[in-house]
This record gives sequence, C-alpha cells and structure tokens, in this order.
Amino acid sequence: MANPYKTGERVLVSRDGTGAELEEGTVIDAHELLITDQDPRPIAVVLFEDGERRYMDARGTDIRPLPVEEADQAADADGDAEPDTAE
Repeated sequence: MANPYKTGERVLVSRDGTGAELEEGTVIDAHELLITDQDPRPIAVVLFEDGERRYMDARGTDIRPLPVEEADQAADADGDAEPDTAE
C-alpha cells in the first residue's frame, strides 16, 4: 500500500489512539516502514500546533485527511488563498 499522505498535508489525528477527539496537524514526513516478512507499513509523522510529533500508522482510523472545506479555510487563514479582485 502506498502512503496516502504527503509532506505538508493538513490532517485530523486522534492523539489518544481511539479515533475520537480529532485534532489538526501537519504531515512533516511520510514513508513506508519495512519489516522483514511483513508488508510495508505506511507511516505519517504529524506535527501538532503545540510542537508534539506523533508517528501514525497511515492505514489506521486515527489519522484522516482534513475535509476539503476545512482545508480551504486553513489555507485562507495562512494567506495562501488568492486575493479577491472583484470590484
């Protein structure tokens, strides 16, 4: 399985591993963990706003893509959105 996450992508993550109480974070590394006699395991390293880094199994329910509308709002807050030029 290829890693579904890319560096720089905003995601929702359950820090406590229950799949509940999701928090926003940023993927700072995405790779596959290779273990002898096992299939490669996709891993995403997520950085939270408080500075904590967490290694997440990208196949699990504890990490999800940020919904499109929230991702657009986050981009607007970061100043990545195109300026409104309508007059």
